[in-house]
Amino acid sequence: MNVHRQELLDSLKQQLIPLGVLDEFKSAGVFVNWWQQIRYDLKTIINTGWHHTLIPDEYLLTAFFQAEEAQIEELESKISAAQGELSEAVESAQEVASYEPEEDENVTATVIKKVLKALIDDLKQSQGESAARERLSYQQEYDGIDAIEKRIKQYKGKLKERQSELELKLRLKRVGGEEIKGETVALLKQVESQLTELDPSNKGEKTKITALNKDKTALELRLSRIDGLLTEIGGQLRDDEAKRLILKKLYDWVKDQLTRYLNGEKRVLVAKVENLWDKYAVSSRELEAQREETLGELNEFLSKLGYID
Repeated sequence: MNVHRQELLDSLKQQLIPLGVLDEFKSAGVFVNWWQQIRYDLKTIINTGWHHTLIPDEYLLTAFFQAEEAQIEELESKISAAQGELSEAVESAQEVASYEPEEDENVTATVIKKVLKALIDDLKQSQGESAARERLSYQQEYDGIDAIEKRIKQYKGKLKERQSELELKLRLKRVGGEEIKGETVALLKQVESQLTELDPSNKGEKTKITALNKDKTALELRLSRIDGLLTEIGGQLRDDEAKRLILKKLYDWVKDQLTRYLNGEKRVLVAKVENLWDKYAVSSRELEAQREETLGELNEFLSKLGYID
């Protein structure tokens, strides 16, 4: 490792020092900070090769799953927009219902829907066009809020599915299908074992049976999709792909250290320029004009005193 360390240090200094921005000591400082970050990665590379555990998720996402990330971001954006609509709808309904909340009460969609429902129920007993119109306005507000809530729930369900699928794809990219198949089969056996111990005729165990059957269905679906998803993502991560991403990470780390040192040099340079500006911001012509003006005032003052004609 010491040999590799010296080689890397010499290589970095050869690249940086000729640029004339960082001297030998600051270039070495860039390396020392970088080395603290990469030395354990280098040990892993030497001992086990270009292992996927050295690659952060964000590098894999950028390299292989940009489309999936875009879908998730789109759903998150839709949820955010719908939540904004819901807030506006709640405010509108509160105004229509003339609802005055208690002190420190947070008027949520649930609260205002309950208020609207009570008003609608009260007006069902009333006759006349005025009551019908009022009831209709309350119902429209209620239905509008309800529709937005259903839309948000739908978006959140899709978001959860997309996130779960992306998580599975990431694992498949890292470790391949066989390991995940083995884990899934083991979980299925556990669920089936628990189901055999439960009595469907026992009402107290029905809830647990329903939950376990739901888990079983999800695991079976996951097992059936593994091969297809693995093909979809281009198979397990290859050594050359892992090498490229790990080297990119190491490059990004040294780039961060270099940027930090360069920003320090920028601050020093800016301070020097500002100092020069403070000293020489006034031009020689302005100084000459000020001198002439001051001299004129002095001569006028001396003339009044009779010292000069």
